[in-house]
Amino acid sequence: MHVGDFLVDTAEVDLAWLEIVGPCYARPGWEPAPLTFDSWMEQVRVMRAEPGHARVLIFTATVLSLELELMADRVVGQIVPPGPGEVVVEAPDGGSFRIEADDMGFFDFEGMPRGQVRLRCETAAGRLVTDWVGL
Repeated sequence: MHVGDFLVDTAEVDLAWLEIVGPCYARPGWEPAPLTFDSWMEQVRVMRAEPGHARVLIFTATVLSLELELMADRVVGQIVPPGPGEVVVEAPDGGSFRIEADDMGFFDFEGMPRGQVRLRCETAAGRLVTDWVGL
């Protein structure tokens, strides 16, 4: 049993506990997708990149991955394996917005909330929820 699943199961029995762990863990059926690559953390980027270059983030779960390229004025992403799906960007204050991915798993949108966000992705192949990440 995954620790997150245990905590969510416990929280469903004890509503007070749900208020504590609810924002931290995925609900049952949503696979956690930790951040597995951040171009800002690469030494090569620090040495060669110029200001204004895109930041690349990759979140990886067992069945799905989510790849994002963050630019100054827009975000381009892809669901892997490629396929249609829905991506929801969530903020800690409960705000969110949805983006549809095309048949190749590509999606894009203008702007990106600053501060902490996480993404939920749902496709026919599976569902994932990313770690919270600072932008």
